[in-house]
Amino acid sequence: MMKKYKHILTAAALTAVLGTSAFAANGVGLQDIDGYWGKAAIQYFYDNHYVSGTNGQFRPNEDLTREGVAAIVNNMLGEDTPVAATNFSDVKGRWSERAVSSLVDKQIMKGYSNGTFKPQQKVTREEFAVIAYNYMNYKGMSSSKTAVPYADENKISPWAKTAVDTLAAGGYMTGANNVFNPQQNITRGEAVNVLYRLVKNNAETTQGEVSLETKAFKDIKDVYGSVKNFAKDGIMYWQGGILHVGVKTDKNKDKLEDAFAADKDIPAESITVQRSTYSYNEYKDLMAQAEKIYKATEPTNTAIKTDVDYLNEKVVLTVPSISKETQANLNKALGSALRIVIQ
Repeated sequence: MMKKYKHILTAAALTAVLGTSAFAANGVGLQDIDGYWGKAAIQYFYDNHYVSGTNGQFRPNEDLTREGVAAIVNNMLGEDTPVAATNFSDVKGRWSERAVSSLVDKQIMKGYSNGTFKPQQKVTREEFAVIAYNYMNYKGMSSSKTAVPYADENKISPWAKTAVDTLAAGGYMTGANNVFNPQQNITRGEAVNVLYRLVKNNAETTQGEVSLETKAFKDIKDVYGSVKNFAKDGIMYWQGGILHVGVKTDKNKDKLEDAFAADKDIPAESITVQRSTYSYNEYKDLMAQAEKIYKATEPTNTAIKTDVDYLNEKVVLTVPSISKETQANLNKALGSALRIVIQ
């Protein structure tokens, strides 16, 4: 059983949670997770003092750092036993020093050969998968290493493959549209939701989704010949517990509807086939175009993020600020296909 972290964080230690600094001791809860798809997991971690917020803000869409994930997992473990002091030159004296030392001591995380830990470096999805996998090993959790290959499997680093497969097979961490995006940074909200599934050891819902996607992709391959061909014409996403498959062409829409209906392994009304304005590949191109246009006229070191709102058929560009010139350029190039979020 998971040991619950029972100690109230002291004011000095509050910054050790996801890089934030203030627990809501004044009674103010998290104000920016209403409507967020992973709210339940974040609220659970907040209630159990694994994470906190700053001025009521959790910032679920912000990228997670190495010291941030070290702090969360250390709080999850809730072990007060002494740990060896870290020798990392860039961690000594930082708020995260004890958490980093603890996870390195437990072989859940490690540093770099040059004697640094790079505490403020963003964590990619495949790096996070390895951390989560090491956590599973430390806790003695078992899971199958057999998983459905991702369409971008060749982009997953060899050192991360076992971890990615294990988390996918267990239903703890999966990709969208059969794509894992291993080099994409993981966000705070995404990370907490993966860890929540591990803490609760309750991946039934996610595992059911993975199983249905696997069955759907079998029929999709029969219609399109390959997932690669489907990516040129279609998309796939979850909404309200229903798997939505969107396609651009009416002919393929009809074929998929017939294939799913005839598949005895697919429960009735578990998949909705609908028309889509854009395909997966087109969304990918739109995101790349939005980033390119933004970077052309904004400071080069600005942190930006692009996502897809499949339900409303828009690419979402999240930026800290934007000039009138950049906004005009984006609107001219992408029009109604883009939604800009400033945070």
